[in-house]
Amino acid sequence: MSDLSNKILDVGLNVVLPGNPDRKKMPTMGPIRLNLEAFGVAILAAVLLKWFCLEAYQIPTSSMQPTLMGSTEAGVYDRILVDKLLPTIREPQRWDITVFRYPLQKNQNYVKRLVGMPGDRLYIAGGNLYQVEDKDGKRSYTVLQKPDDLQEQLWKNVYPARRLVLNESRALGLAWTGSGSNVFTEDADGITIDLGTGNTRNLQYRDQVNGGFVDLVWDGYPTATAAAIREKAGGPQEIVPDARLTASVTSDQVLDELAFEIDVQRPAPLDRLTFALVARGGKGWLQVRKDTVVLGKSAEFALELPAGATTELSFAHVDDQLIAWREGTELLRFDTADWACREGCEVTQQANGPRVTPQFTCKGKGKVRLTDIRLDRDLHYTRSTAPEIIEVPAGHYFMMGDNTLQSIDSRGWSAVTIYEKDGVIVEKGTEGARAIRGNKRPMALGNAPDRDETPIAIPSEHAVVMIDEYGEIMRLAADPGSNWGEPQQGSPVVFQKPGTPGQGGRDEFIAEVSTNGPGISFVPRADIQDRGVMVFYPCRPLASLFGSNWPGRFGFVR
Repeated sequence: MSDLSNKILDVGLNVVLPGNPDRKKMPTMGPIRLNLEAFGVAILAAVLLKWFCLEAYQIPTSSMQPTLMGSTEAGVYDRILVDKLLPTIREPQRWDITVFRYPLQKNQNYVKRLVGMPGDRLYIAGGNLYQVEDKDGKRSYTVLQKPDDLQEQLWKNVYPARRLVLNESRALGLAWTGSGSNVFTEDADGITIDLGTGNTRNLQYRDQVNGGFVDLVWDGYPTATAAAIREKAGGPQEIVPDARLTASVTSDQVLDELAFEIDVQRPAPLDRLTFALVARGGKGWLQVRKDTVVLGKSAEFALELPAGATTELSFAHVDDQLIAWREGTELLRFDTADWACREGCEVTQQANGPRVTPQFTCKGKGKVRLTDIRLDRDLHYTRSTAPEIIEVPAGHYFMMGDNTLQSIDSRGWSAVTIYEKDGVIVEKGTEGARAIRGNKRPMALGNAPDRDETPIAIPSEHAVVMIDEYGEIMRLAADPGSNWGEPQQGSPVVFQKPGTPGQGGRDEFIAEVSTNGPGISFVPRADIQDRGVMVFYPCRPLASLFGSNWPGRFGFVR
């Protein structure tokens, strides 16, 4: 190498070459310092990653099940990763799994699904969410359809899942019913229908053991998990009009007609509607009918069902549309907004009460075999204590849990405001009193303290513990009044007046309660922090070693 090259190398790398005392020595670094610096950089990178990019949470409650598990009954608590960067570079979007500061206790983070955007006027009915518009004295409803990838994750299996949970040895006569003892037969793989020399046969899903096709808390789980949750689950609330019916069909002769149907019966004067995929003469179409009258029909498409061949078909009524698939490939969609099932879905004890009946109808000769029968239902939203029309303020968002039967969310959040003076809870309007606002969920007397519930009364010490909206814990002098801690969300929070015995309610006063307002039922943009990305535990093989009921939870969430 030339002298000029050596000089360039010396200047660029600042290295030491033997025999040249004019050149600087390379700084040396011992192994201890080297390891300490590497460890420090790793710690700094981890802190920066947690602060700006990703963070881990454990799901403690059941409000987002089965999307995110926090089940005491099943012993499954998801650990999730959330994206902290995305919410800082784009606005929140509908259907995001969102981490936010709870408006009435901002030191706590909640995880829900964002369903309402600023300026929305929402209506919850028939399990769906609708955008409401009032114009020229008329009200219109537009369903909020879920994206296909999200919808695929939200389907909850009903059959065969319920049969497996109940450990039923057969399907016919229990989950499925059909007329004629010699017409329908079953084996381990499916059900065979004998059409004889030319008859119409109907195979219906009834499941009378579980109340029919209704919104059950334990739908959508693996068998062991569902069985554990079922033990403490409440009864059904509503029928579920949104369903998907799948089966592989094999006939020994060409059928005159085959239909996959979802029959929705509601009390009069509401219509009884049947949503169907019909195959006849090598063609298929989607339709809505009332009794035998066709109210709406899609364009026709090719749908051959050759004799002796097996064809997998799927049909769904979901978010006010009908969808047909063959071998997993979508054939057609048909809008059914004109025949929406918004009302009359509440479960009753009447014989002619609301009912949803998924069914197969076959017409022709010979035998038809149905295998791989699967019945799924959609995530079903219920209104609960929310107002009829939910008006989302500007700059705020409406949050709901996927498990709406067990979720305390924007539908029911309410604030309680108390007034205190000199450490004593007093009536509103007392001179010199200051207001303290917090989450309204009074702890029932005798229950163990819970940070999610406030105020907490301690009658033996004539004290009440109050947690305000910023998480500050205060112990104040007060005695609870009558009906303290009733489970109904609309029940009042009652205190005895200071220095009185509170006899017969004459010496009591009711705390101020507010709901459906900014910063109460609605989450401000500034409090939205993260977006859920994935469940990283329970996962195989670790969760399997510890006996988890649902070890295969690892994966991205939508």
